[in-house]
Amino acid sequence: MEREMILHKVTYTDQGKKIEYEYTMDNHTQKFFNKDHAFYSKYDIDVSTVPISIAVIPFLSNMLPISWFSDFTIKVNELDEDFYQAMQQVKIEFQKQFPEYELKGELIVNTLVKNTIKGDKSAMLFSGGVDAYATYIRVFDKTPDLVTIHGADIEIEDHSQWKDFTDFVESETLLEKNKKVFIETNVRKFYTYQVELLLKDIGWWGKVQHGLSLIGSLAPVSYIYSYTSVYIASSYTEQINIAWGSTPEIDEKISWGSVRVFHDGYDLQRQDKVDLITAFARKTATAFKLRVCYSENREEFNCSRCEKCYRTILGIILNGNDPNHFGFEVDKRVYSNMFETLHIGSASRGLQYFWWELMEKAKKSKDIFIFDDEKIENVQLDRIRSGEIDQLLEDKINKPKRTIEKIKFVLRNRFSGMYNLYKKLRYN
Repeated sequence: MEREMILHKVTYTDQGKKIEYEYTMDNHTQKFFNKDHAFYSKYDIDVSTVPISIAVIPFLSNMLPISWFSDFTIKVNELDEDFYQAMQQVKIEFQKQFPEYELKGELIVNTLVKNTIKGDKSAMLFSGGVDAYATYIRVFDKTPDLVTIHGADIEIEDHSQWKDFTDFVESETLLEKNKKVFIETNVRKFYTYQVELLLKDIGWWGKVQHGLSLIGSLAPVSYIYSYTSVYIASSYTEQINIAWGSTPEIDEKISWGSVRVFHDGYDLQRQDKVDLITAFARKTATAFKLRVCYSENREEFNCSRCEKCYRTILGIILNGNDPNHFGFEVDKRVYSNMFETLHIGSASRGLQYFWWELMEKAKKSKDIFIFDDEKIENVQLDRIRSGEIDQLLEDKINKPKRTIEKIKFVLRNRFSGMYNLYKKLRYN
């Protein structure tokens, strides 16, 4: 039997705001997809006038990488011609990133449609974090629409955290001139854990899916709002040589209609971005919050105690700024708490590089924010300057627990009911 997925029908429901996709697949391919959560994409406006050839883009942006890595054919009736050509190029780029895999799956389209989106408006994917704010500052004069996707970093069922985010983005003074666009899509729920196992190491969302998925979700609203420029902030720079689902080579090949995608900030290290943000805040005398934390233990705007929070907090301190003015809650105990947190969990080369940047910044910085006692806090900073964190992370990398983590991942998903009950008991 041929391994294939067939998209039979695209329908608009919920007063034209929700795009639903009716699709089937063969028995072998079925194991990759959640039968209880068919893929959908929902917008805050009526998108029913969007041509089907564009409306299928969110669907294909998520399905195609799975087909490439697991080898099945996707068949659709019609598709934007530019997007079809773009996907041939994107597949090639993924093959370069993953030379140890043979990417095979094909896309068969009955009718290719040449669409043109007229206009000169721009949009950017906005999460409120360091990467997003750095890009926002760099394209500030364009007043881009800010697009955030519910279902990517925040689970669709997590209404509390989503409300916190939307309240934040709607009320932040700095963002008041930018139109806000919210999209809900189950980009991390429509497939099963079997997709994660297509990679030798788990991490499908970051390593493969997220760039194409997030960009593709904008296709219907780009038609409605006349976007011809879409910006996505970089996560890494060329100095970090790891497989990642969002790079200039991948993102800037994605197109449909008259839309161009810009992968912004690839020339900046993460600390460069923090430098840019703090300098902008000083220059404009503007206080604004960075939202970097999605910890499930988070009770405040940021938890201010996870690795990602501490990484950002330290970057702000090394620029002579108080992290408490940027959405964090810390005091003079920040260094001892930070070292305690960094001893927990695993590490990666990307993570190590971010902390290496901070070590180098600490060596050079002459303008450091002091909470209480300059002498004591400088002693703590000397631990960073000496490379203690770099060595800690190197030791973690050299003693990986990937096999154990993969086993835990499989068990959590095969016995998801028991695991969800455990989480509920643990955090209540």
